Amino acid sequence: MFGIIVYLGQSRIPTVSIMNQPTSNVLNYILGSVDLLGSCDKVGTVFSIDYNRAVIAIYDHDREYAGGLPKGGFLVAARNESEQRFILLRIIGGARLPNSVSNDETRYQGVESTANEQHWSEALDPWTRDRLSIHGIDCRVLGTFVVSGQSVKFFEDIDNYYAVDALQVWKPSEDVLNLVVNHSHRNNPLSAQIDKTPVGRTRFAASEPDDAASATVKLDPIDLLQRRTVYLGMSRSGKSNAMKVAADRVYRLRQSNPNWRIGQLIFDPNGEYAQDNEQDGFGLHRIHNSIERERSGEVETYGLFKTESDPDRTIMKLNFYGEQLPNQWNQPDVERAVEQLLAGRDIVVDTLAGETVRYTSAFRDVDLSVPNLTTSKHGEFVRFKRVILAYQTALAAAGLEVPIWRPNISGLFGKSFVAAMNESSGDYQTSAARIIADCRGSGGAITWEQLLIVFTGVNQFINHDTNAYQSFNSNYVRESTTGASWADPKLRNILKIFDSQNGPRTFQRVQEQHDPTSAHDFAEDVVTQLRHGKLVIVDQSTGDPEMNRKAAERIMWKVFRAQQDAFRSSVTADSGDAGIESHILVYIEEAHNLLPKANSSDNLRTVWARAAKEGSKMNLGMILATQAPSSIMPEILSETDNWIIAYLNSRNERNVISGYMDFEDFIDQIGQVSEPGFVRMRTLSHAFTIPVQIDRFNLEIPGTVSN
Repeated sequence: MFGIIVYLGQSRIPTVSIMNQPTSNVLNYILGSVDLLGSCDKVGTVFSIDYNRAVIAIYDHDREYAGGLPKGGFLVAARNESEQRFILLRIIGGARLPNSVSNDETRYQGVESTANEQHWSEALDPWTRDRLSIHGIDCRVLGTFVVSGQSVKFFEDIDNYYAVDALQVWKPSEDVLNLVVNHSHRNNPLSAQIDKTPVGRTRFAASEPDDAASATVKLDPIDLLQRRTVYLGMSRSGKSNAMKVAADRVYRLRQSNPNWRIGQLIFDPNGEYAQDNEQDGFGLHRIHNSIERERSGEVETYGLFKTESDPDRTIMKLNFYGEQLPNQWNQPDVERAVEQLLAGRDIVVDTLAGETVRYTSAFRDVDLSVPNLTTSKHGEFVRFKRVILAYQTALAAAGLEVPIWRPNISGLFGKSFVAAMNESSGDYQTSAARIIADCRGSGGAITWEQLLIVFTGVNQFINHDTNAYQSFNSNYVRESTTGASWADPKLRNILKIFDSQNGPRTFQRVQEQHDPTSAHDFAEDVVTQLRHGKLVIVDQSTGDPEMNRKAAERIMWKVFRAQQDAFRSSVTADSGDAGIESHILVYIEEAHNLLPKANSSDNLRTVWARAAKEGSKMNLGMILATQAPSSIMPEILSETDNWIIAYLNSRNERNVISGYMDFEDFIDQIGQVSEPGFVRMRTLSHAFTIPVQIDRFNLEIPGTVSN
């Protein structure tokens, strides 16, 4: 009787139909044969076993005949070759058998007797050589495979073992290895049924021979949807290549079904996704060409500058000034006019986040959002226009290229205000009053240089020449129908930036993200394009790193809120899952530069943390790549479903991942072997980790030759 008893009644373990398995030829072979393990190489016998570990006794000649037994490799144990169930084992190291001490003594005697004139083993008689060649291998018990009728199941444990049982051990053949590594243990609970796609081959040791048995390893792209995925490894270890392979496979889902269009957003810190490069030849931005489709409906790229290999990209800049406000109040028109201004304002605010000087912090903290007014509140609209124009003047003073429209101050400064300012002391006040009076003759048209003088003078009058302003303001309030002061707190605080000529210079570095000809907010376009299933790449290889970080964060907030609104709408409509075309995947290279630090006080309030923790229900998946696992919040790692781990030279970083899944079995190899693309992969579908050599990303475009 077979020594492992497995209950085959009702189970929460998903049954995988043979016909749906990607390795159908292997499964058909299994079904048609009573000799499941007949194609495998027998290598030994189970010496001892418990629920978690097994020690295998193996002879050297069996090990040699099987082509070697690398650490991390799979073994299978069963009573005989015809069993339709077997225990899956993983080699984790060597084990000493009870005869180890006497064997060591024999080896020592052999070395002593030969005196290094020949190898000590050559002096042994055949019987002794045979006795010494038996040794132990320590294995992890991963679980039990069961082939039953038209299904294959995997159970992540064994429910029993015996002290004495004739369990034989085999090294899997390529067919059985394919069955093992491509079995779908779990599935993402989505309606789409999509075939797995090849991403690499099994590789258990960097030094394994070319003819070593291997299996094609396949990825279920649906595993990435709604989930957290991490790519961990040192620079040049193949993280970016593996991410490109994943993005490629997800994109190609549309070839199977036109409705399977997953929006993918890639933040590209080095420009290797959005540009052709020496490593890849054709960049990922050309993927539409590989399936002979037009770019317009498939791919969008963004960057601060156009490049030779990507001339069709959208320049990722905003018109920080916005459009000129209309003469009469109309809520939609006003909101449209300041859309880009408010987006640029967020960048300015972020730039000034660390400022403590009063005139810059006051300017930073003013809320410029559009008030909810009616046409009867013309006075409030005038106040809003004054504040906005003062802010726009500060932008001009900071050196941002001015817009194509000419500013106008008609109706913003009354005669009594100008007269009061003209009578006050100070050159700026009188100069400002003179400019305002002169502009009345030209219908209020004014230059940005003149506006700088005007608002500098208004600031001196309101915030510093207090007696003169208070005298004017008392009369103004007395005659006003609302009882409000001429200058509201928003205007006074915006004007404080003109206290010093250096005031506007504190945020002048935002000018690299400014374009006065920009028609609308590109971040809104990104959301729309993702919702239509496009691949969107944001090239951040140029520009100020801090500005790039802020831009990525702003785009991510737009995406997060759009998915959040879509989720709320679906709940309200009780529409259920909208299908995989509603899903978005976000790829974050160098995630340690964008994600909050693991120990930061506000880490749970950032968009990255919220997207990682809440994204699943919003059909938002995140794919993070970093060489520093310790930089990722434990709250994110503990909810990560898909792991791809390459070489990590830091023991501290390896210790971080050793506490997750079954990665402890690979810690030594992860710190020793630096072969590019050699990774340990575990996805949602897998019940255990698989050593894989990831395929090299390479786009084949019909009619062209890669660089």
